[in-house]
Amino acid sequence: MKRSPAAMLLLASMPAFAAMKDVPHPFLLWTRDEAAALRQRIESDPAAKRQYERMAKMEGTGKASNPTMLNLFKYLVLGDGKAGEREKAELVKFIGTKPEPMTWPPEKQKEFVWNVGMPSAGDRHMRDERTLYTLRYDALYDQLTPDERKGIEDAFRAYIKFHLGGHKPWHPDFRYDRTSWLPNMHWPRAIGTHLMAVALKDEKLIDAMFNATGGWKWFFDDYITDGRFYNEEFGKYYSNIGTMLMWCESLEKLGLGQYGYGYKGKGGATMRSFLEMKMWAGLPRIERPGGMPEYPIVTMGDAGTSPIVAGYGADGKGGDAWWSNAHMNGPLPKMRDPLWWEMGHRRWPDAHFDYFLAQMRAPGEEVYLPSLYFGLGPIDPKKITPPPAQSYVARERGFALLRAEESPAYWESSKPAVALQFAMRYVHYVHDCFTLLDYVAFNAPIYRRMGGVKRGYAGSDPWRDHVRGMCGVVVDGLQAQPVDDGSSGTKNHRIREHFSPPAKLVAVRAKGVYPDVDMERALVLATEYLLDLFWLKSGKPRVYDWQVLSPGTVEGIGAGPWKPAPQDFTKPHLSAIQILEPGDKPWAATILLPGERGIGVRVNMLGATTTQVLASRPPGLAEKEPGTSLLATRACPSTLFAALHEPFAGGMGKHRIERFGNIAQNDEGIGVIVSGKEGINDRILLRYGDGADKPLTLEGEGESYTFSDCAFIRIGSDKVEAHGGITALKLRVAGSPKLILNGKQAPAQAAEGVLSFETK
Repeated sequence: MKRSPAAMLLLASMPAFAAMKDVPHPFLLWTRDEAAALRQRIESDPAAKRQYERMAKMEGTGKASNPTMLNLFKYLVLGDGKAGEREKAELVKFIGTKPEPMTWPPEKQKEFVWNVGMPSAGDRHMRDERTLYTLRYDALYDQLTPDERKGIEDAFRAYIKFHLGGHKPWHPDFRYDRTSWLPNMHWPRAIGTHLMAVALKDEKLIDAMFNATGGWKWFFDDYITDGRFYNEEFGKYYSNIGTMLMWCESLEKLGLGQYGYGYKGKGGATMRSFLEMKMWAGLPRIERPGGMPEYPIVTMGDAGTSPIVAGYGADGKGGDAWWSNAHMNGPLPKMRDPLWWEMGHRRWPDAHFDYFLAQMRAPGEEVYLPSLYFGLGPIDPKKITPPPAQSYVARERGFALLRAEESPAYWESSKPAVALQFAMRYVHYVHDCFTLLDYVAFNAPIYRRMGGVKRGYAGSDPWRDHVRGMCGVVVDGLQAQPVDDGSSGTKNHRIREHFSPPAKLVAVRAKGVYPDVDMERALVLATEYLLDLFWLKSGKPRVYDWQVLSPGTVEGIGAGPWKPAPQDFTKPHLSAIQILEPGDKPWAATILLPGERGIGVRVNMLGATTTQVLASRPPGLAEKEPGTSLLATRACPSTLFAALHEPFAGGMGKHRIERFGNIAQNDEGIGVIVSGKEGINDRILLRYGDGADKPLTLEGEGESYTFSDCAFIRIGSDKVEAHGGITALKLRVAGSPKLILNGKQAPAQAAEGVLSFETK
């Protein structure tokens, strides 16, 4: 290959390890040797033959297929000349192509109509991805005449020049940041152009695209947060991951891995960590009786979620598509999860991508049959292991995920997990400040977002684009407002976390989500329950509506203490409202989910003045779709919603919690007791508002605690296990248990049924 003087100068300045290998075409998908090995497998291995038959079926027609990939496989691997001819006929159409703005006269730009938040005519070139032409060029290289090669290469260079030259026009609101830049609409042409530079085997252009505005380096340095997270709602995560992986794999073959897999962004992000993101956002599997389970991820934003594994229903419908296509995301199929995991497992066998591939098998299948595109054989679920899991707080991405089980058993465990959204804006944000995004237990969704006044994107939906469509607190019916944007993380939040083996705590505070309101929400997740403390403070009377949404039904509705709401009583968009009047007393309600497993949740809430409890039906549900809004409303300047959510299985009456009560509560903090069957005997202490790092003493129930921040105490027969900022305690016990404080035995004395401890 002849190199320009500029390219030679660049090479001279590069480190020795950056020297490119001049591998022959084809190499983007398969080299000649790789293709020959795949053909030999199909001809000699019955399992590989079954894989190929499945590929041919999956790559038919429709949005979930990619006939071009199958044709290129047929041509290179199986020697199907007609398949190659079909793709060459498409490829030569690319000769003379330029990014659309390069062909427009200046006066045309005056005709642009810029749509806010949606694809616009003026910047549709951002979605002009041409990856399929690049793959065709590489695979069919030997079938092209010199003039055809030059014509296609000239088109590639036009795209590269356009990007490096500034790639305008841009939408007036467009910026290269985490909230203006939308990967599903602005990354397609850019990453496709990266692959063109690789196909040209031009080191100078590879380096230039890598370092370009909006290039690979920017993506990993400045876009990805917390070392791994995508910054639109996670339902859009699929954007262009396939082309990203192809860029990396091709660079490995050229010996230029430092531009792909080998690059680590300034915040620690790599292609591997980005590809593992769904594991980090993953929830325990959801059972689908008679079918195969779903493996969901945290739900946020207007487009909702995109599960790790979609699962199958009892009717056999469902499963995971290999490709998807949507107009706003560009004109070609986008690779989806099964093929990502195949590439990921081939590259990093220790990452456990094969675990999720194995779960994608259909009902009745003993093994999962992957494609042959990336060389994998059948995946046996008996021979794979799941990845580990852990609780974490993502300060840059603005949410927390608490997991009661943190071993590899998490993925199939019945133990709970819950996510909490902070008051930070992200792309396609839906004003979900301080909401529970999901609560899963017993492999079922206990709480989730549900309902809507307008289908499709939330946008201006007065239900979904509002905390009233989530599990959170609405103040005076207003729409919650974020106090931080995605480009600055959570600098205007106070976030605390304390993770111990028996319980995981996160507390987040912010001012201004609602006008003149200071608020803090703390979650404590134990295997048996979720303690939910929501503190709100204002200088004037407010109406506070606390709510959870569940795909179940409140037991006892229409009888006993529940009464139909008066005709003149309304809450926005709720219907069939039933009211419970606890006054200032504690109250409880039980929600039972549909199904034979008898799964549900019992909600206990400590008493507070002016409380009314509403059970009603959220808007927008199908006629037979179960769903409940359980809402506690209060009118007062300041309040604390102290709720205990106890999931159960096996039907009504299977509750283990027998007592949820106050030790003491004041304007600075609260201490509660949670006790019941099977050895549950806990104390939980939390400081809220100002001075969280200062000692506070709470006394009551014959007990006393001095602590800062937070504390969790589990009382057993032979030991008391305490975690957090405890400096003194007097605790009622039986016998003489030892005190284990933050993992170490502490000097404590037991006398007359009281365990005493004080730091010296």
